[in-house]
Formats: sequence, C-alpha cells, structure tokens
Amino acid sequence: MDHFHLRLRSQWTRRESLKVLGATVVSLPLFAAQRTDLKSIAKQNLKLAVISTVYKQYPLETAVRKIKEDGFSGVVSDFIFADVKFDGLSPDWEIAGKITSCFERNGLKLAGIAAYYNVVDPDNERRIKGEKRIRCYIENWKRLGSPIICTGSGSFNRESEWSESPENETEAAYLECRSRIQDLVTIAQKTGAVLAIEAYWKNVINSAIRNQRLFNDIDSPALGLVMDPCNYFRNQDLPKMRPLLEEIFRLVGKKIVLAHAKDLKASPNGPDLPAAGLGALDYPLFLKLLASLDKPLYLALEHLGPEDVPRARKYVLEQFERIT
Repeated sequence: MDHFHLRLRSQWTRRESLKVLGATVVSLPLFAAQRTDLKSIAKQNLKLAVISTVYKQYPLETAVRKIKEDGFSGVVSDFIFADVKFDGLSPDWEIAGKITSCFERNGLKLAGIAAYYNVVDPDNERRIKGEKRIRCYIENWKRLGSPIICTGSGSFNRESEWSESPENETEAAYLECRSRIQDLVTIAQKTGAVLAIEAYWKNVINSAIRNQRLFNDIDSPALGLVMDPCNYFRNQDLPKMRPLLEEIFRLVGKKIVLAHAKDLKASPNGPDLPAAGLGALDYPLFLKLLASLDKPLYLALEHLGPEDVPRARKYVLEQFERIT
C-alpha cells in the first residue's frame, strides 16, 4: 500500500474505533480539532485525481500520458482503455500489470478502483456477474494498486442502476441492499480493502440519513463512502444547499475515503450533473468541509470530456482560494 493510502487508512481506522452514537449529529469543529486554517489544510490534504473513463477513447499509454500532462497526481480507474481492458470476470493479470505499471511509470497513484454494479439488480444473472467482478477487485486489490473499491448502492429499475424505482424507497429494498453490501464488506475485512459506497438520490441509499443508517448497521472500517455531494440533491433542495451540505458531512463525513468533483443544476427530471464549474454546487463550502475532516483525500474530476479538463481543473483549483 502506498504512503498516501496507508496514511489515509490508518487515520480513518483510528477514528473508526470511536463508535457512532446512533444518529447523533456531530458538530463541524470536531472534525478539524484545533486546526483553523482550512484553506491551508485543503491545499495540503486534497489531491486532484480524475476518473479514467474521461480518457477511455485513447490507448493506455496515450491516456495515461494525457492524465499526467493535464496535471493530476491520481486516477480512479475501471481498467478499460481503447487497446486494453482488465475484467474481473476473466482476470488477465498480465494486462492488469501492464495497466498498473503504466500508472506507476507516469507517477500516478491509483486513488480508487471503479467497480460499479447494481447491488440490487432485479436481473439476477446480471447482478451475479457484477458481484463476481467486484469480489475479484476486493480479493486482489494488492495486485491492482488501491484498497478502495467503489460502487453505487443500485436501483430496482431494470433499465439502469442510476434510474429511479418506487421500490428503492421501501424497507425491504434497504434490507436487501444492506445484506449484499455486508457480504462484500466481510470479504473486504479479510483482505484489507475498503468497499466505498456512492450514494445517489435515485438509488436505494438515497439520502444522508439512509447513508448514515447503513454505516451504523455495518460498523466496519472496511466500509467507506465516496463523497459526491451533488448526488444527494433534488431540485427542491438547491435553495437550501449550505445547511444540507453541512448536514451531509455531519452525518456521514467521517466515512469519506474518496471524493468526486462535478456539479449540479436544476432540470425538469431532477438535477443535471455537468462538469465542475457548470452548475450551482457551493465549491468553497464543499472543499472547506472536506478540509475539516483533516485527513488526506483524493478529489476526482468526472462527467466531462478530455477537451474540458483544463477548464474544470482550473475552476476547482480556483475554489481553494475562496475557502474562508
């Protein structure tokens, strides 16, 4: 495990030894302890990464070179490029080594492994394949380069894991989702991996409160959070952004092991999720809240094409200067 991930995991594990006290709200100053210069803390602890799918149309060597030239120190990857692909359903470790060695030669840390699948997929055959794939990543993360294995919580929508279903809101849906996640966490506990769940308002884990419940029910350092604040907001929530952002971090902030950088803006079917700087997310507050956790984290840009990377990266870096 590299130094950055080792520091992240050790700090996080120490904090996890303190039990979550039910649904108690933790005040923000607790995260930052006695450190008050949050702008400096943010610049020290938050490192920029990018989701590798932004460059998926390029061959491996070209993609990785572009990622490095675009100014990133880390990458969250699904191991799929135009000329090579690693698939946990039929793992080719020679290909895996080719990809990870390319990251290493170019000085890029693997900030996380994107192993997303529909945890509660009503199509059992498809769900079983997803489970097999993510188990491969959890069991073999040391060969792949990052202990952080990312997935969403899924939806009972048969067409898309990122689309709504009335069933998602039910208690039965939550219990099924929790059971499947518990099975994966049990494996992660044995291998030293961290299963990182990304919440989304159209999924089963669709709110900070349900997110917190999951962490209370599965109280393990092997279960973490991909923090994407845009995913928690519905249209009607946008005017209440500041108090809701603060509430999200109070409820689940200490479980964050990776963060996403994109944006959100109102649309008829719920917020659109464009690239950073093209919406309404309060970035200075978001970065301040991340800094208040006082631990190293990667912040990974997503939902953009390679041509928009310079603008989006510049925008995010500018927001660090606006932290108060």
